[in-house]
Amino acid sequence: GVIAPTDERVLSLYWKATPCITGHFSGVADLSWEASAGQYLLTASDDQTCRLWAPIRLVAADDEGSSIWLEVARPQVHGYNIAAVTSLSCPQHPHYLVSGADEKELRGFDATETSLRMLDAVTGSSLFTNDDTERVERAFIPSLGLSNKATAAEGAEEDAPDDSLSSNTNRLKLPLERDLGAVSLWPEVQKLFGHKTELYCVTSTLEAQSSYTTTSNTSDVLVASSCKARDAEAAAIRLWRAREGKSHQVLSEGGHKSTVATLAFSPDGMFLASSGKDRRLCLWKRGEDGQYSLAWAKDSAHKRIIWSIHFLPFGDLRILASGSRDGTVKIWSFVGTSDGVEATTISSLSPAFRVGGKPDSVTSLSFCPKPQSNGAALLALGLESGRLELWNVPTVNPLEGEAACSLNNAFAANLCHNATVTKLAWRPMGSVDSPLTLASCSMDHGCRLFDIEI
Repeated sequence: GVIAPTDERVLSLYWKATPCITGHFSGVADLSWEASAGQYLLTASDDQTCRLWAPIRLVAADDEGSSIWLEVARPQVHGYNIAAVTSLSCPQHPHYLVSGADEKELRGFDATETSLRMLDAVTGSSLFTNDDTERVERAFIPSLGLSNKATAAEGAEEDAPDDSLSSNTNRLKLPLERDLGAVSLWPEVQKLFGHKTELYCVTSTLEAQSSYTTTSNTSDVLVASSCKARDAEAAAIRLWRAREGKSHQVLSEGGHKSTVATLAFSPDGMFLASSGKDRRLCLWKRGEDGQYSLAWAKDSAHKRIIWSIHFLPFGDLRILASGSRDGTVKIWSFVGTSDGVEATTISSLSPAFRVGGKPDSVTSLSFCPKPQSNGAALLALGLESGRLELWNVPTVNPLEGEAACSLNNAFAANLCHNATVTKLAWRPMGSVDSPLTLASCSMDHGCRLFDIEI
């Protein structure tokens, strides 16, 4: 037969886009589970995006009942590296997040109808669209702008959405890359001003309520944030009522003198712990008027910078873990006294993995939201090398003396990251029977999920 000219053959071809493998293409700085039930996972990265990952049901016959995690939305595409993210999703206002980037303001984002329909479709539920919150259909990126808008302003960048994201849920399928970058955006609904330098750390009272034993307080939600600092003024911690767009309090007196690298609320929100580059560990207590004041502090709590702290999410004892570049983890117990708060170190440990004969630096840690059968806590460690470990931590009464910690599991090298672990977080538990899932993210551009059995 006669071979058609090249131009004619090219014109006769029809190429159709299909969903592809996606992921961050720079270090992942932070992650946060959807706060109410861990329905999805949010990640923030130096690639200037915040991405949403959810479990997708597999339809193959031999995979019945199983799922894989894929990116189904990209709530924020920014012009600065995104350093931190926290979910403020709760029954009163589901699917709301706050992020902080290499800029001076925090930004709040609310989910769109389009992204919630997508979540309903891929998870096979009606949980996401079954709320009374008024939402826009989708968001838009204005030309030369940094904020996602709820309406298409003049000159806005707008791609025609694929029919997979239309209101016809029967035709919904996984979004294409172009839809993730434009159509699945969430509109920015709040800006929080106050910090004088680039944001570094963000957390919330909801993020601390991961255990099924915790009585959730979703009516009085606070966000705490810190920024890069070289003096006491810039090192102030700011507390926000983020949904209202209001500042709640500034914590500076008696606090830190350089960057606060880690923040953690207690499960009941009565305490806020902070630490960072000055190696000073502070505990702020909430008064009857809702204001926090410094209740306890210790200089040189570790020999090197303290990268991560986390409160035990269950039980009556107030126990805090701190992890440092010096290769140690300390377990602190706090007891109320007539003079304020008394702190005791009840145990300590060093990672099993060694670098140059010394314990590797601890860059992230997180307590499991469920106790083990013997009552001990399970503590996950993330290391500078990318390795991951689980440790048994006895939660004894401090009056009974120091208790020894023991290694539970050192993850195989092929399951770990190959660069610094930046954040660990356990999926919130809705009941005692909820499965345990540990999420980790790293500067190796990756995020890993582990099913844990205890």
